Amino acid sequence: MEITNIRHHRIRWRRLAALGAGAGLVGALVMLLISMATMPLLTDGDAWTFPKVISGALLGSDAATPLTGFESGPVIVGLVLQLVIGAIVGAIYGVLVAMFDLEGWTPVTLFGLIFGATTFVTIVSIISATVAADSVEALPIIATFWGSIAFGLTAGAVLARWADRSDLDQDTTERVGAFEGDEVRTDLPR
Repeated sequence: MEITNIRHHRIRWRRLAALGAGAGLVGALVMLLISMATMPLLTDGDAWTFPKVISGALLGSDAATPLTGFESGPVIVGLVLQLVIGAIVGAIYGVLVAMFDLEGWTPVTLFGLIFGATTFVTIVSIISATVAADSVEALPIIATFWGSIAFGLTAGAVLARWADRSDLDQDTTERVGAFEGDEVRTDLPR
């Protein structure tokens, strides 16, 4: 399947989805750490409240009851679900960056900031409207918002760095770049 960006250049969408998934994993870890660190400051919960609430999407709202304390089942499910969602959202982010033909640290990272805010609105509205409405109400929105912003910024910075590195070793026989589809470097040694 061939996908082109807005300049009608072919993109390596599988490679970019993989890079984006990796960047999403790093961003999800940063989001998780920020949310787990701020949860005790903003609620009556503890650091385990955030993963327990996330696990409510699969295990139901009762998984987050009580909000405090370590319970291995809900906490592990919440941590794994956070990383899986981060990888999926990161893969989408990587492909969108390529489709919009964004290049360089600043545009990719700023797009990550916007994408993180958009992800926050989407995820919170979907989760709160469907599967885990009761447990999402226990989360302070500000902690989730700043966690999502940190996710977007981190994923953007990581993806910008990895994209720069992946362009250095691109095959000169292909007419496709990882992010820079309009330029083919012929000065690279084979």
